[in-house]
Amino acid sequence: MKKLILIICLLVGANAIQAQVTSEEAIKKLAFIEGQWQGKSNVTTGPGQNMVLDQHEHVELRLGGQVMIVEGKGYQGEELEFNAFAVITFDEARQEYEMNSWLSTGQKTEAYIKVHDQEKWEWGFEIPQGKIRYLISLNEKGQWIETGEFSQDGNTWYPSFNMLLDKK
Repeated sequence: MKKLILIICLLVGANAIQAQVTSEEAIKKLAFIEGQWQGKSNVTTGPGQNMVLDQHEHVELRLGGQVMIVEGKGYQGEELEFNAFAVITFDEARQEYEMNSWLSTGQKTEAYIKVHDQEKWEWGFEIPQGKIRYLISLNEKGQWIETGEFSQDGNTWYPSFNMLLDKK
C-alpha cells in the first residue's frame, strides 16, 4: 500500500512539474506587440489637461524569447516629451511575470502583468496616490491599442491614457 501511495504521489508531482509554463511560452503570449510601432498617444497630465504625442514604440524579444524589452518615445514636434524603457521576464519558479520600467525622469516601477486572453494583457503598479493600470490589445485592423486608468481606491477608475499605433 505504501508503494502505491508513493507511485501516485510521484505521478501527481511529475504532472505538476510538466504543467508549469516556461519563460519562452509566457513571453510568447505578450509577443504580439513585437516590432516597430508608430501613432498617437493622449496623456492626461492633470485635471482637464491633456498632452497629445507622436508615439513610437520598439518591442524586441531577447535571450531566445525569454526576455521582452520595450522602449517608448513620445514627441511633441521635435521635442522628446516622454521616454520609457521596460524589461519583461517570467519567473518560472513562481509562475509570474516581472516587469521593471524606467522613465527618463529617473522614476522606476515594478509592475504586475496579467494575460487576459490571446492578444490582450494588462500591466500596472501602485503609486502613493493609488493605482495605475494599462490594457494592451490589437484591434481588428492589427493596430496596437493601449488604454490607461488611474484609481485612488482600486474601485473607481478614471481614464488617463490612450494610444493607437500602426506597425511599421
